Amino acid sequence: MPKRCTINKVMNFMKKALCLLMIMCAVYGCVRYEPSLLNDLQIRYIAIMYRYGPFHTIEEIKELVEQSDYDDDVLKYYNYFRGTVDLEDVKFFQKAEVYDQRIKDYIQKHLPVNNSDDSLFIDNFDDPLPLQIIDTKSEYQSALSERIYRLLERDWQSMGLFRVWYEDFYKNEICAEQLKRYADLIAQITCIYSSKVLERVRETSSTFYIKFVDMSKIPPELLLAIAYKESRFFPGSFRAEIYQDKIQAVSLGLCHILVDADTLDLDFADIGDQKVDMRTFELIGYYYLGNDYAQKNVFDEIDLIQLRGNILVCLIQLSLIYEKLRLSGVIY
Repeated sequence: MPKRCTINKVMNFMKKALCLLMIMCAVYGCVRYEPSLLNDLQIRYIAIMYRYGPFHTIEEIKELVEQSDYDDDVLKYYNYFRGTVDLEDVKFFQKAEVYDQRIKDYIQKHLPVNNSDDSLFIDNFDDPLPLQIIDTKSEYQSALSERIYRLLERDWQSMGLFRVWYEDFYKNEICAEQLKRYADLIAQITCIYSSKVLERVRETSSTFYIKFVDMSKIPPELLLAIAYKESRFFPGSFRAEIYQDKIQAVSLGLCHILVDADTLDLDFADIGDQKVDMRTFELIGYYYLGNDYAQKNVFDEIDLIQLRGNILVCLIQLSLIYEKLRLSGVIY
């Protein structure tokens, strides 16, 4: 797997780092973290809006809650991470989803290697963003890490989807100690990012893209539940969104953030339509992360495949959904 080692790439990274550091000056320091409490219906509504889009009416969301099992799964995982549901009650996935080999090859080709960890798997997905992350640990974080590890261990031993994805990317096995370090990393990033407030960097008349995004409103257990539902905690996984026999968009990374297929710069007639539509990634990148309109000059899809980048974008989206439901009276 190639390293980002050319002069141009180093220069681009430094430019991106400077831009994002300036943006992150608007990220407010964390306060003492206290997990948010959401009831079952609120969790269901947030999950449905995350999966099917945040611009449905409340009545449409109610119908989707009744029709879909997505929110059922997310709620069960959420309760597992809270410690109120046992591992044995968490749905196990064994059958691999269909995906496009060209996209998989593109992701694998662009994964960075900087020898940050003796596990190539962790090394590929632990790149830092140009945002200082305080290295803290708490009893709360440790409990989440243990629950993440137990899911990973079960998936590995039982040939679950995490292992299916892993073995498609890597030839070597991953040991229990490496799985534990990986679980620690996910828990740490999730807990730290879940205490931030982010300021919008572009003006808009939209009531959805609010001025200040308070990510402390989102329980870490909810993000972890969505991440497990979407990727089974394999950050290189994805889902192709096909419309009229073309891949129009791709859901990438730990939480499967939706990006326009043209973002991937793949030159195939059936991937994209030669213009970048503003999907979840493009909109959040524009309003909160400093990208120019329909561009990826600060934050790109490889950053999104990284754990920190994906968790950050997911928390922003969940926080925006939370605020819309609060204003609608669903959350109070």
